[in-house]
Amino acid sequence: MDIFGQFRAADSLFRLVIGDMHRVTSYPFRPMERVAPGESQPMPMCLPEEEGVPSTLIEEFLRRLDEDSSLCPHGVCILRHGHRIAEAAWYPYSGSLPQMQFSLSKSVVGMAAGMAIEEGLLSLDEKMRDIFPDKLPPFYMGKPGEVTVRQLLTMSSGVRFNEMGSVSEKDWTRAWLLSDCEFTPGSRFAYNSMNTYMLSSILCRRTGQSLTQYLTPRLYRPLGIRVAQWETCPMGIEKGGWGLYLTPGDMAKLGLLYLRGGQWEGPSGVMQILPREWAKAATSHQIACRMGTRDAWYGYQLWGLAWGSGCQFNGVFGQYVVLLPEQDMVVAVTSGNDELFEDRTLQHIRECFCGDGALSDHPLPSSASGIRSLRQYTQGLHVIPELRREPAPAEKPGFFARLRRPAAEGPTLPDAARYNGRVYEFPKNNACLLPLVISGVHGNFSDGLDALWFQFEKTHALFWFREDGEVHTLKAGYDGEMLAGELCLHGERYPCRTGVQVLHDEDGRIVLKLFLVFPETPCTRYMKFVFHGEDGEWLLLRLNERPSVARAAGMFTSLVTGGRTAEELVPPGLQKLPLFDRMRDLLRPKASGKWNRQAVPERTPQQPEEEPSGCDES
Repeated sequence: MDIFGQFRAADSLFRLVIGDMHRVTSYPFRPMERVAPGESQPMPMCLPEEEGVPSTLIEEFLRRLDEDSSLCPHGVCILRHGHRIAEAAWYPYSGSLPQMQFSLSKSVVGMAAGMAIEEGLLSLDEKMRDIFPDKLPPFYMGKPGEVTVRQLLTMSSGVRFNEMGSVSEKDWTRAWLLSDCEFTPGSRFAYNSMNTYMLSSILCRRTGQSLTQYLTPRLYRPLGIRVAQWETCPMGIEKGGWGLYLTPGDMAKLGLLYLRGGQWEGPSGVMQILPREWAKAATSHQIACRMGTRDAWYGYQLWGLAWGSGCQFNGVFGQYVVLLPEQDMVVAVTSGNDELFEDRTLQHIRECFCGDGALSDHPLPSSASGIRSLRQYTQGLHVIPELRREPAPAEKPGFFARLRRPAAEGPTLPDAARYNGRVYEFPKNNACLLPLVISGVHGNFSDGLDALWFQFEKTHALFWFREDGEVHTLKAGYDGEMLAGELCLHGERYPCRTGVQVLHDEDGRIVLKLFLVFPETPCTRYMKFVFHGEDGEWLLLRLNERPSVARAAGMFTSLVTGGRTAEELVPPGLQKLPLFDRMRDLLRPKASGKWNRQAVPERTPQQPEEEPSGCDES
């Protein structure tokens, strides 16, 4: 990054810290253009035993993921011998709504690069200065111009322009080219998502299409994948290194395509979607690297596994497509945990499916009890453990279990309903409905919560939040139910599911816990309301989110600074300045509101009594 770019990046970070939220990015926020809705074609479904996998083993794997508190799984799809043998979703995730894939997107860009090379649109050893001559100043001598397509694919460009620069620069391609290199390109591995963005930019230029338009007839349509949403940069180019949305089932299809050497068996027969040589090269050792704390290898936008000959598509917070050639299996997992690269998901996959004698090469005897137990178990999965409902025994073998709501315990609804209609107003704060992880990825920031009011009714509760000049309505379910809604922030729509608990704390005060799950993302917003003072005059609001924003910020800092933490970058004396107190408040927001006895709850035409819209403006 040039010296001016460094100043702009520092200015963006400073504005974030001081709370100038609408000027964090150097370019205005633009809502994502949504693709037309569609449905993916599901893969053939078989009972696990038909493909040599005991149902009890599938249940053990799901139970391991569910009971491992570090993982927070959201969805799983497992293929064996090309057939779908298991799917599971942690409510309110359903497996049918595409989710943010983060860096797992890179592996799909790698597929597109292989197709374009096969079509003669570019070559592995082509240099950036020959592809983007119009982006370079006269007498350009910069090293990034000498970087090849191959070096982008293997994360060995050495270019310094990274994810931090994408916040402060509008033209990412030009900024990348005007940066410098920390080592000779091609000499070693250095993970940088902007390498993949450059591949996306190259593909858009050489094909004359967007990446999505290019891939739709060549990849999505033949595999029966609904046209995938892909976020774009300020110049309208797909972000490449992140921003793709896929379902677990579609993720598994992409893994199977590589596992089959680029071939796909569709309704019209077998098609060679990816060149066989490319599929082999992409999933093979191209460069040595480190993945977290272990030695690893990297192919073309794919990571090697720590065992066997397999590899993985990998995205932050626990997004995986794991290829197991020895077992002829693909395991796709979406999650919302706090890990940057690898978590214990891979350990559970290895221990369950890769041990001697774990699987059979031949069909196993059918097991009605095993299938019944597996189906019953999957029906009780919930992404919020404290809201989980126990499944009732299945009435008949082979039928999905019916869910039984637990009896209400503790405080009753009138305890919360006594505060119905009160408007609590808040001074300047950092409390936002949208998790900061999503705000940071999209560049969509809020100035904080202004006021809230609510209405507890017999079957659900209604919450109204006034934030950054907009009024958001959320309809929350009881007893583990997560009701569908939507936030609309600066024109960007975020589907969400909301549930609420009414509790008492150790001092006998009324406590509300509000849970907002954003099913297109790995993120959940946790909100805790504590009423105190005479007749609940004051309301303390504490917020948290998972994945943890503090952990995510630390991971991001380490990633873009070559492994150094924020503490290592800042002298100890400066860490005590008020600026760092502001950063801590940003990562762990809270607010204290007071009941305004004269205020009347706002109602707008878009907020009917029974069906709140969730996207209203005051």
